[in-house]
Amino acid sequence: MIKNLSGYGFIPRFLGPVTLLMVLLFQFGITQSADLGQPRSLDVLVKDWQKTLDGAEKELAKPDITDRRLAALRDELTNIQLEARTAADEALPEVQVIRDELAALGPPPAEGAPPEAPTVAAKRKAMNERLAAAEGAIKEAELIMARAGRLASDVKTLRRTRFTERILTRGVSPLSPTVWRKAWSELSTGFTVIAQNLQLWRSSDTFAQDARAVGWRLALGIGAAILLAFPFRRKLIRRFGYIEVEAEPTYGQRLRTALFTGFIRALLPSTAVLALYLSLVYAELLTEPLLAVARTALVSLIFVFLVAGFSRAALAPFEPEWRLVRIHDEGARAISRTVNGLAVVFALDRVLSELGVQFNASVESTLLQKFMFGLLIAALLLSLLRPKIWFSEDGIPLSPSWRRLRYFLAILVYAIPLSGLLGYVVLSRLLATQLVLTAGLYVCVVLLRKISAEFIEDALSKTSPMGMRLRASLALSDDGADMLKFWLSGTVGLLILSIGLVVLLTLWGAAGKDLTAWLHSIFFGFKVGNITLSLADVLLALVLFAGLLAATRMIQKALDHRIFPKTRLDVGIRHSVRSATGYVGFTIAAMLAISTLGIDLSNLAIIAGALSVGIGFGLQNIVNNFVSGLILLIERPIKTGDWVVVGDHQGYVKKISVRATEITTFDRASVFIPNSTLISGALTNRTYADKVVGRVVLPLGLSHDTDAKRVRDLLLKIALDHPEIRHNPSPVVLFKGFAESTLNFELTAFLHDADKVGSVTSDLCFEIDELFRKEGIPIPFPHRDLNLNLNGDQLQQILAAARSEKTPPQPL
Repeated sequence: MIKNLSGYGFIPRFLGPVTLLMVLLFQFGITQSADLGQPRSLDVLVKDWQKTLDGAEKELAKPDITDRRLAALRDELTNIQLEARTAADEALPEVQVIRDELAALGPPPAEGAPPEAPTVAAKRKAMNERLAAAEGAIKEAELIMARAGRLASDVKTLRRTRFTERILTRGVSPLSPTVWRKAWSELSTGFTVIAQNLQLWRSSDTFAQDARAVGWRLALGIGAAILLAFPFRRKLIRRFGYIEVEAEPTYGQRLRTALFTGFIRALLPSTAVLALYLSLVYAELLTEPLLAVARTALVSLIFVFLVAGFSRAALAPFEPEWRLVRIHDEGARAISRTVNGLAVVFALDRVLSELGVQFNASVESTLLQKFMFGLLIAALLLSLLRPKIWFSEDGIPLSPSWRRLRYFLAILVYAIPLSGLLGYVVLSRLLATQLVLTAGLYVCVVLLRKISAEFIEDALSKTSPMGMRLRASLALSDDGADMLKFWLSGTVGLLILSIGLVVLLTLWGAAGKDLTAWLHSIFFGFKVGNITLSLADVLLALVLFAGLLAATRMIQKALDHRIFPKTRLDVGIRHSVRSATGYVGFTIAAMLAISTLGIDLSNLAIIAGALSVGIGFGLQNIVNNFVSGLILLIERPIKTGDWVVVGDHQGYVKKISVRATEITTFDRASVFIPNSTLISGALTNRTYADKVVGRVVLPLGLSHDTDAKRVRDLLLKIALDHPEIRHNPSPVVLFKGFAESTLNFELTAFLHDADKVGSVTSDLCFEIDELFRKEGIPIPFPHRDLNLNLNGDQLQQILAAARSEKTPPQPL
């Protein structure tokens, strides 16, 4: 039996409030970050920016400027660029307003023309001055942006140079005896000081009183920590953990199980150490430096619990059926141990680093600490790159690309201890940290893409409740749902990859402010010539367009299932209303999307005029069919479900679309006829006047010896006896006339159902043939005269041959 998780249903309900909370916090942050004071003019802002840039330029000229100040300058310059860009964009509408007012005044009088009124001339002068001032301020802001960008580039160059010198500068080797003696001496002194402080505290007069005051708090915190970390967590996992199911779990089930169990395994121990930390804080046993170390230890322990919980949940060392990564059991256990070991090493290193900061550790101690932990990280990474780990669950080695990547990573890992031994401790530690963080980022990106893809798959699945509701609301077919899943998964996956790329650039040294400015320029506008492009506007336009189209589909769905069934409208009118709703919704969505992009809709008239020539030549047929389709929907000479005859084709109208009309023939074939053909050509609609009533017209030719009145009576009897033929109006038999070899009759009858014309015609033919044979009424063949042009000899030969064939053979 295979186990499954019963409690993972809370995850979508949990993610909804969390997402809403994040959105609200983000919106609150944006609101709080806005300038609450009175807005200043662009001229005043330009002067302030100019002063700041002058000061930054003087500071950059100093050779002893610190790295911290360089980072602060970089942030200030980036903020100036963003503010100048925003201020210039906000000033553009004012410039456009002034230009519109000047255009309303018209051009100034030409030379020699009568002067304009003094009031108009004064207004024109004032507007020109305002326009010049506004455009000048925008130019000043653009100059500020250019200067700030140049100074920011200088700051980045200086910081990059210093960083390169720092990591490539060779220091004292960690193997030097001087380093070890100094570090050991400092460590011994530290332990001695701690022991002395404890002894002084125990021997103080207030020790017993302090112990009683804080003892119950500390005991309560420790008890709560133990209870949460062990029994309560085990009980929750047993209660909401795994249950037995029959079938092998799908990847989605394994993924949800891993998320739930990882969350439980990480949350409760984290809550336990938080309770212990709070008990120490409220007991007031720690000094300010020790409190800082305790905070670092708390964060480090929570990090260890998160890594341990989710790595065990994903790798499932002891539950191979629920393993997300398809590797063998030994490899899963080895990777889980190594990942947990890396988390512990990083946590210890972070706590020791905080201890060194709070108690002013020497350079030698810090150097030795970084080197030793770098060796531990390298050893763990090398154990992770062992060949026997990287096999699939079936024992098949991984692809050659993975093997090449493993060799490359092994070279980088070997460079960690080697560079440290040579004295490049900073470079050694940088390699160790960045390798682990990059690998963790890769795992997070892959996991997020899997989670998003699984969520989209479940949201649009035809078996899940959410998927059934979405499919019904949006009227999605299987192909439409598959297409929507493809595009949604691709878009969300691309977004996750983009975020991962930004984080990766940050991990490898890219400044956050620089990335912020770059993303701001992409999302909120960058100029290409005279055109300002904004990715945010494009995304908003796409979302708005897609949302309005989805709303249109939902309205059409409501019309089909809620409104039309309560009316007496026929199918054709319903189809016309539904199609018109779709056209109107599409038009509104397109116009709003175009407006969101910042395109003036009044300019579309110019574009339409420019395209008129192309429409007149190349797109004439398409426009003709489109207009014809609108005429068909408005005049409704044909409707969905009508029986029509167009040329050699006849059948039922299935759909009237923009370009063509689909007709389903009687042999279930689909014929697409251009709408212009239906409007300009001959069209027979057999069910236009009365859709229900059908008509059968059956011509018949009989011998000249036949009694015409008898034939009429027999045909009327056959027609009236058929259950599908109406008695009112009654069938009619017409004597159509005398032909060369037949008397021509025509039977006309009306049916209750127009869809049964073919079957009723066949039934009548069978009955007429059977009854006429009984009555001895023949259906003659046409008479034909054959003329042979033969001479006398040819005729004699033919007659002789005929006589010889008639002569019987003589007996032997």
